[in-house]
Amino acid sequence: MLSLIPHRKFTQLSIALLAAMLALPVTAAPNTYTTTTTSTNVSGQFQNDFATDLKLAQQGNALAQNNVGARYLFGLEGVQKDYAQAKVWYEKAAAQGDADGQNNLSMMYAQGWGVKQDYAQAKSWYEKAAAQGNALAQNNLGYMYDEGLGVKQDYAQAKAWYEKSAAQGYAGAQNNLGLMYYEGLGVKQDYTQAKAWYEKAAAQGDAGAQYNLGYMYQRGWGVKQDYTQAKAWYEKAAAQGDSSAQNNLGFMYMQGLGVKQDYAKAKAWYEKAAAQGDADAQENLNYLRGNGLIR
Repeated sequence: MLSLIPHRKFTQLSIALLAAMLALPVTAAPNTYTTTTTSTNVSGQFQNDFATDLKLAQQGNALAQNNVGARYLFGLEGVQKDYAQAKVWYEKAAAQGDADGQNNLSMMYAQGWGVKQDYAQAKSWYEKAAAQGNALAQNNLGYMYDEGLGVKQDYAQAKAWYEKSAAQGYAGAQNNLGLMYYEGLGVKQDYTQAKAWYEKAAAQGDAGAQYNLGYMYQRGWGVKQDYTQAKAWYEKAAAQGDSSAQNNLGFMYMQGLGVKQDYAKAKAWYEKAAAQGDADAQENLNYLRGNGLIR
């Protein structure tokens, strides 16, 4: 059984493709719960060391309180992961109206990290942060409506919140809008709009959007089919560790789609995805082995 994976974030479907199985499964969550704060970059390096931020946090500095919470939540910079401490410091920041703290506290409730999962609490804190213009919270609130998490599924509300976030340049929301247009969720299906939003997110390095562009070019949906473009976008996503992109690169090499058929390269890409627990890549490896195409 071979699996070629297009990015989706909803339920898994399957359709026949040649002798293969074309799976339409869940995408990697499109950065929905990113916790980058105003004092960090995306790699999680803080402006201050932990001791300095902790001292500032104890003095009531909301930004430092949020940053201390982030270190405890993810176990950053040598700080031992501690959900209880993370919640304490996020609550302090959130109580002072810090939008990042409110968003991050929401995330803990949405994910059930150190607390009982509580979508009502998550939504309440997201709304407070979103009302202040926090792009992450706007995207996350949109995601709750998109998925119907603790609320009635409402694509109009999802789109409205995604648009607010996307207008601020947040790549995750731009990708999510692309997905809505790609699938026709609450909007008329429009591949041109989907591509435009994916391109905005992909240009910022969003792996999900890079993957989605690759898939559009591979299938020729809304664009002229172009395996060279598909491979280029998959490679960008794969370099960031996107297992779906790694799997689909393996598929291209296995089938010789725009590249010389090469089972060794197919195996290499499948192994990268399989090592991350990607079930489709694992099946593809089994197919290659079972048919004597690799050792």
